[in-house]
Amino acid sequence: MIRNDRGVLFDLDGVLIDSEQAHFEATRQAFRHLRLPELTEDLYRSQMLGRPDREAIAAAMHALGIPASWLEPVLEAKARFYQDLLAAGSVDLLADGITAVHAALEAGYPVALVTGALAAEAHWALRAAGLMGRITTVVTAEDVRAGKPSPEPYRTACMRLGVEPGRSVAVEDSPAGVAAGRAAGLRVLAVARRPFPELAAADRVVTVLSWEAIADLLARSR
Repeated sequence: MIRNDRGVLFDLDGVLIDSEQAHFEATRQAFRHLRLPELTEDLYRSQMLGRPDREAIAAAMHALGIPASWLEPVLEAKARFYQDLLAAGSVDLLADGITAVHAALEAGYPVALVTGALAAEAHWALRAAGLMGRITTVVTAEDVRAGKPSPEPYRTACMRLGVEPGRSVAVEDSPAGVAAGRAAGLRVLAVARRPFPELAAADRVVTVLSWEAIADLLARSR
């Protein structure tokens, strides 16, 4: 049975794939390649984690005093380095996240992928997880004007999916993602891959993602 008015909307990085270290490494390599100031892991985690590349890199550049004119070269270099890391097998699937997606689909819920990643990166993940063609609603950085923590990505996904935000669940792992889901009116399940205090703003926080936790929040929306 298809439950058309309630959907499950999954973030990608940190929820379905273990990619944050690869994103950091690709961005750091881009800065080094262009001979810009060093991007530290602390700066990456404080300014960039969970945000789309354009906004995240712009924030890091501002913090390092790098002129805005460098943004496009950094974005292009970072995308190339990240693709190299994908090809090298540096990004792994997260089994609990992939299992939860399959369970949501089997239960008949509309499912969307809502990510700040580029479309090519999202499609790589869907192919790797065997979900290409099964998840047809995908909102990426190229589909919105403002990324997370703006509610625009989730509002766009709900509209495309044809579901009511107040009866749907967003699955996130970052403070920016939780803020975006809440602002869009969804219930939010946060997976605490890292101990961010801000995840407490979600409706529920778990350390391991499960279909049961998602179903619990869906049941509360009835």
